[in-house]
Amino acid sequence: MVKPVAKLMSAEEYLESELRSEVRREYVGGQVYAMAGSSLRHSRIAGNIHAHFWQLAQNLPCRVHQEAVKLRVGREDTEVAFYYPDIMVVCGKRPPDEYYETEPCILVEVLSPSTASVDLREKYLEYTRLPSLRTYLVVDQDTLFVRHWYRDEAGHWNHQDLTGDGNIPLPCLDGQITLPQIYRGVFE
Repeated sequence: MVKPVAKLMSAEEYLESELRSEVRREYVGGQVYAMAGSSLRHSRIAGNIHAHFWQLAQNLPCRVHQEAVKLRVGREDTEVAFYYPDIMVVCGKRPPDEYYETEPCILVEVLSPSTASVDLREKYLEYTRLPSLRTYLVVDQDTLFVRHWYRDEAGHWNHQDLTGDGNIPLPCLDGQITLPQIYRGVFE
């Protein structure tokens, strides 16, 4: 028996259906993917980062989102994707739509077993194409490890791997975050 091929969904259809969906779903290449739930450790790490970023953003024209606001990447309908970053910081002008952002300066993904390969490959490639992005953090939830990708003054992407302790500069928030701040209360 031949299995029917699922009909691809347009970006507009996805956005409309996402308003009624009971679960968060990401959209890539016309396909829709349900988001898995988070572990307590994942939630704690994301909460620590969000709280710190939110505090830094208080006197700046920045918005800090945690897991509930979509990021739109790509240029044309056939290349458009919508993701739900764990943490997103956007400074500057308002987006063209109230349900997604388009110009983040910081993105954070907390690794889960089900999302690690997507976060480290697919999302890295999509995110680092965004001209506004300056910092992309991939945070391991099982060990004290953060991969810090950053765009230098010449516009080139570099990375450093941090373990145990370390400071991560956050230029668009005029501050920094440390590994102890990220992992506060996680391994106690």
